[in-house]
Amino acid sequence: MVIVDDRNVLTGQLEDKGLHLHDFYEGHEVMSMAEFCKLPLQRRADVLLVDTSSVLARPELQESFKTVLNTFLGVVFFHEHQNQAAQTWVQDQAAFLTKILGECSLPMAQLQWTMLSNQLQFFWTVLEEQKSLQKSMTKFSLELDQVLQTAEWEMAKAKKIHETLIPKRTDEIKGVNFINKYAAGDGGGGEFYDLFQGQGKVYQILVSSQSYLISSSLMGLLNLHKQKDFSPAAFVAESKNEIATINSAKKNKSEAEVMVIEMDQGHLTLKSYGSSKSELFSRSHGKVSLETEYQLERGEKIIVFSPGFLFNWKESELKEDVTKYLNSHQHLGQQELLMELFFKISHNKTEFLKRDATVVMMEVNRHGMHQV
Repeated sequence: MVIVDDRNVLTGQLEDKGLHLHDFYEGHEVMSMAEFCKLPLQRRADVLLVDTSSVLARPELQESFKTVLNTFLGVVFFHEHQNQAAQTWVQDQAAFLTKILGECSLPMAQLQWTMLSNQLQFFWTVLEEQKSLQKSMTKFSLELDQVLQTAEWEMAKAKKIHETLIPKRTDEIKGVNFINKYAAGDGGGGEFYDLFQGQGKVYQILVSSQSYLISSSLMGLLNLHKQKDFSPAAFVAESKNEIATINSAKKNKSEAEVMVIEMDQGHLTLKSYGSSKSELFSRSHGKVSLETEYQLERGEKIIVFSPGFLFNWKESELKEDVTKYLNSHQHLGQQELLMELFFKISHNKTEFLKRDATVVMMEVNRHGMHQV
């Protein structure tokens, strides 16, 4: 509680009526008009008691007084019963000062003092409850922040371990060689790539997301779909529903992309499901569009760049685009080119890329047995 009283008349009357026995009176502060007007403009969860005559005696400070007054929760004015000028001033200010809680004429009867003390006690109780809640929320916020920092640190460590232990994966399925490499990036979410064989088909799944929750949910969903006859269309449709459900509960929506590349092993055709910023390149024919089926040739080499890789490439200091770079490095083998690509986007990076990055390479064996 703050008391503005240049005349020092309020404190004695408040204590005579027993207000010093209440909790809200403990730690109160008495100020002059000049001291009060120098207070910084910041929100205050406190009630102000004012001797109206002290305000009227300093007309040059009245505008500053009203400005600081508005930073308090409320104000109660006190003045002598016969002081008509003080009463009129308060009534005039009430038209635009919304913080006025009451006007008290002195001397006051005991019942009026009791009602005033009850009112002040009510405000004090509400403020104490708010302070207690605020402390609890601050403590919870600090604990939550610590949990998130720990989770972020653990995720970064897991990414680094994953990148170190599984830097490159090589598979050969019925005359087609697959190589893929992954590099960890900062931020939430990430990318994951999977390759598996179905009934006469090979499926490559590439998921890119900026949310750990979405990434983990889609990985679980993929495992469920792999346990039955895998349908890329059904997996993509259910993935979109899962992403929409998670985003519906969030204020800031997370981007997520799912793409399935289906390869017919007998006819060597490629077909895609889902939408993604991923790009495919044939080292012999340039950029590949999978809006329709794409026919692979014997000996053809295909490269799949994930959205994260393309983002890192654009953010790097490289001046040429990916297409020009591939054209100027036709002499490199698949393994050499893969390592060179990641070296380029990782150059001058101390630990992680800006985003996860994945590159997949397919090469059709010239001597493999395929249906024509």
